[in-house]
Amino acid sequence: MNISSVSPNSLPSAPVSRQGGSAEAKIRSLEQKLQTLNAEKQKAIRNKDEEEKKKLEKQIQELEKQIRQLKQQEKAKKKAGTPGAEKAALREAAAKLSGTGRYQDVYA
Repeated sequence: MNISSVSPNSLPSAPVSRQGGSAEAKIRSLEQKLQTLNAEKQKAIRNKDEEEKKKLEKQIQELEKQIRQLKQQEKAKKKAGTPGAEKAALREAAAKLSGTGRYQDVYA
């Protein structure tokens, strides 16, 4: 079988996944889902469906927890990426290694 006989339509297509999607996009997605769950919860309250309401409240709490964690991670990433943070880290590392680099090799 030669390559020219294979048409693009005959190849299986796999869904494209973006494993390393940005945290902001994940947060937006979770917030949209949160809005949907809140609307469903309000509907359950109107229908006096206590079981559904409790189930949705549990899901809402879990989503809110995930959102908080992602926001904290993003905040930590941004803080680590701020100017001066790298210099501070280098100074700290140099302080730990304070005994090295004092002497010069005269035989080199």
